[in-house]
Amino acid sequence: MDILLAKHLGFCMGVKKATEAVYSLIESGKKEKISTFGPLIHNRLVLDYLAKKGVGVIDDPKDANGVVVIRAHGIHPDIRTKLEERNIELIDATCPRVLNSQKKVREASEKGLSVIIVGDKDHGEVQGIAGYAKNVSIIENMAEAEKISITLPALLISQTTYGKEEYDSISAILKKRFPGIEVADSICPATGERQKALIDMAGKVDAIIVIGGKNSANTVRLYETALKLEKKVWHIESENEIPDEVKDFSVIGITAGASTPDWVIKKVADNLKRY
Repeated sequence: MDILLAKHLGFCMGVKKATEAVYSLIESGKKEKISTFGPLIHNRLVLDYLAKKGVGVIDDPKDANGVVVIRAHGIHPDIRTKLEERNIELIDATCPRVLNSQKKVREASEKGLSVIIVGDKDHGEVQGIAGYAKNVSIIENMAEAEKISITLPALLISQTTYGKEEYDSISAILKKRFPGIEVADSICPATGERQKALIDMAGKVDAIIVIGGKNSANTVRLYETALKLEKKVWHIESENEIPDEVKDFSVIGITAGASTPDWVIKKVADNLKRY
């Protein structure tokens, strides 16, 4: 069996920055309790590792003590204020691209623009960005774009991990319905890079394995893209989930979401060599 890795896969810059911040705290030997506000990343294996190292997860500022790390997704400004009011060490590992989206929304709102965010309503990043707007709506797909009512002037912005093609389609719909709407380019290039690398790899393989958390938005989108490429595709979280069916294929391609660490990718690749 031959194994081919996509040119771009695994940790993006923002996730790498956040995980390295927590790993550094662990290695520093700090005696204070270390916690992250919300799960650090959408990867069960990494979260299990951090839990074993004593890193906690909180979702209420009242539970904050010791050292608290803001994850790459960022947080709502009201939550940040409440955390800053407590006697804790607060480390901000918000992805720079998410910070940029927060800034754009805050500035637009201060100018009197209404804000429409495209993304998963329940995602931490979206909830955090929404907190910087005075008049905000959140939509998840083209169907909702066809129905939404908005007040101009307005800014359209997306979750950084949203699919570019769908965002472009939503932008086109809203530009037609509401001429003059301002559209922000907020999608992280890492998302597009992984999508393009997957498509480029697909023509060279017989089947594809997508590695990453089942609750990772960008990993799920990679999987959905792979399904459209007329190849056999599996979405797994670890080497323990490799299906026996892989032995029926000569060339296996591997891609991984932006919250999948290198060591997980390596374990999957190493285990595939046994088939």
